[in-house]
Amino acid sequence: MIYKIEFRPGVTRQLKKASKEVEDWFFEVTERLALNPKPKNSKAMTNSPYRRIKPDRQIDSLKTKQYKAVQNFRLVYLLHEDAIEVIIISVAQRKEVYKRLAQFL
Repeated sequence: MIYKIEFRPGVTRQLKKASKEVEDWFFEVTERLALNPKPKNSKAMTNSPYRRIKPDRQIDSLKTKQYKAVQNFRLVYLLHEDAIEVIIISVAQRKEVYKRLAQFL
């Protein structure tokens, strides 16, 4: 089953500010989310309906230089299993992404 991927408006602005490595990682992860919305490197966030993904060298097949560029980034998404859709909420550095997430809660 393939899940529909939807982006919140702020995600495109966040990607414009990010490096090429982060952008590449983001699109690779979103493609995989369409097939598997709960990959190994995703985790349900405490007291929240959201899930987060952090980069993983093996799963994302990142080289050392790429991994160093994306290691502090997180992708936060909302999974609607009944509607078969994944809504990407935010992609930003770890310290910023959780501040932005507080706006949605």
